[in-house]
Amino acid sequence: MGKRNNKQQLNKIYANALPITLSSEKYGIALPNLFPHNPISWLFYLARLIQVNTLYSVPQSTVQLIEVKYEDSVFKVTDEDSMAKLWRSGFFGKGTLSRSEPTWKERTINRLNLEESEANVVSMEEVTSKRRDERKKFKTERSKLQELELKERKGDISADETIQLENLRNVVPNLRSANFKPGTGNDDQGSVIRLEDLDLIESNTLVKHLEFLQLQAIEVFFLKFALNVVEVADFSTKQLFNECCLLVESSPSPGVTNKFILDYVVYHHYRSLGWCVRSGVKFGCDQLLYKRGPPFTHAEYCILIIPNDGNARYDWFEMAAKARVIGTVKKSFVLVYVDFPTQASFNELWNSEDYKDEGQRFHDIFGLYKVTEVLYRRWAPSKTRD
Repeated sequence: MGKRNNKQQLNKIYANALPITLSSEKYGIALPNLFPHNPISWLFYLARLIQVNTLYSVPQSTVQLIEVKYEDSVFKVTDEDSMAKLWRSGFFGKGTLSRSEPTWKERTINRLNLEESEANVVSMEEVTSKRRDERKKFKTERSKLQELELKERKGDISADETIQLENLRNVVPNLRSANFKPGTGNDDQGSVIRLEDLDLIESNTLVKHLEFLQLQAIEVFFLKFALNVVEVADFSTKQLFNECCLLVESSPSPGVTNKFILDYVVYHHYRSLGWCVRSGVKFGCDQLLYKRGPPFTHAEYCILIIPNDGNARYDWFEMAAKARVIGTVKKSFVLVYVDFPTQASFNELWNSEDYKDEGQRFHDIFGLYKVTEVLYRRWAPSKTRD
């Protein structure tokens, strides 16, 4: 029941796959099911479609854009509500003082037992830390138990060690079955106020929020170009694209094999297919693919992006090393080759003045790229013998 309730809670918190507001959510009006063989369902569907498009405005057009600051080549979101919205609706960005989800404020309030603290508010990071401590304690006690059992079998055990052995036989099974649950009291270690905490609190209230949500360049451009839910200082879509390209390669005009462009093409490709895409730097690859997101499951695929120009970007030693790491963490290794256009055809669209809509410009530019996937599997002789 505990796991089922936890899953239901996660489904409620992370119900939205993207930070956009749908008409069905705001107005409670959803399009009915359409049955091609039933003419009445067509009439009902068209009537409801006309009703939604004529009587109601598009909800997303009235939503205030999320402000993204660009400072020292870093894209950051500082507003707490915006941080929560971007993380809970698509898992965008990373908290600078957290492992992933920006939970520094909640963890600090809980740690210092401030007045803002709510009962049973425990972050996933605290749960993970507690479970790791419990596993470490279990392994230590189990090791002692095994040593004493070995002495017992050899007949070289003292009276004190016999008593200790009996105690461990009663304790170790309980440690193995123990499971940290938020709010049960086994996380109560008292508040520890450090010297640097004095600048953060006033009248038993947290007055400074030090954490911000850091976004990758590809995430910012996706939120701007594909969803139009963010506003980056005074950057237009074209200026933002050019700035993101300059972060990787200093050039007066973006090159067709610019790392940012290749990464974004692959990022947009998988986002459009419903995958949650995160940075893969911790596994030595470019991107990670989650079926739903980090709170639900581990990443299933590790993506390595390679421009399909015939040049070897990685030798076999590097490829084998990456495959070994990815295989160790039980993920699938995918090589994504990106076919790119000529620089002349790219510049023709980039410098064209015929576009009144910048979105259409980038739609045509990204349409020149093609993504090809190759699943890389390491050959294991012991598993493929005749």
